[in-house]
Amino acid sequence: MFALYMTSFSIFFIGSFGIFGNVNLVVAILRTLPDIRRSRCGLIIGVVALCDVLCLLFEFQNATRLLLGVQNYRLSCFWAMSLYIYFLNFHCVLLLVLAFDRIFAISTPVTYRTLPFNVYIVLTMIPGFLFASAIFWMSLANMNDEPIDACNPPMAYPPLVLEIWTRWVLALDVLIIVVYILALIVLYWRRGDLTRTESEYFNQQRKAMRTLTVVVILFTSTWLVCHCSVLLATMIGFSESAVHLIQTLAVIPALICYSQNYYIYLWRSTEYRKLFLEQFNTLIHLDLRYCKTSKVHVVSLSQ
Repeated sequence: MFALYMTSFSIFFIGSFGIFGNVNLVVAILRTLPDIRRSRCGLIIGVVALCDVLCLLFEFQNATRLLLGVQNYRLSCFWAMSLYIYFLNFHCVLLLVLAFDRIFAISTPVTYRTLPFNVYIVLTMIPGFLFASAIFWMSLANMNDEPIDACNPPMAYPPLVLEIWTRWVLALDVLIIVVYILALIVLYWRRGDLTRTESEYFNQQRKAMRTLTVVVILFTSTWLVCHCSVLLATMIGFSESAVHLIQTLAVIPALICYSQNYYIYLWRSTEYRKLFLEQFNTLIHLDLRYCKTSKVHVVSLSQ
């Protein structure tokens, strides 16, 4: 019971920082709307931040249930968390799409910048919706109504779907790492024999990759811990109560994953840092003059 209360406290504590950060990140991207059609990577980052906000808000529901001692059942929990479950899976694939976006931007810059914006955005969203829909309908087809200790995505899945989902997500995590490594190799390979214009473009991409590399390192250190712990708990053969406890505690590294991106961009990106500080001044001083559209071009992450 103590572990459940500590999990609830962690959800509210970490989640509050995460919501603050992700909302700020979305606002910063919206402030660059005049440049959004050439800020494809930035738009994907904004959608990821929106998904993170949604995930954190639904984790607050999980924490409230834990504190109130609500007896959860898998079917009712699944429907209560259905939006969370769907967009969590969409979010997982979108991170992989972001990795491929970097390779596309580096390896074929002309095509990347001339492909119609609306077509590109639709194409980047389709894989996430397909994966999320597949997991959602697999869950419904195998659903039961067993009692569960906590109402979160791992425990809301039927056992068979949970095993499949965990393996798929781990495969996605590994693929994300591989694709980012390939992007770094391509960036290093393309940096020679460039025109002046191309050199400026690739300098921007190098800045973007420096920040996104940190994002990937911290992502893997939290997201992989979350899913590896769930998978190992089921494979090693712990008691059912121990497995449920591990699945409940696994939400903590997931919360860190949902919450960290804003703070990474604040630390690593000069352009985003300027936007964030202006927004913080607005919050502190309630001075509307800071709310005007920013003239900063977020090039280090969005070109």
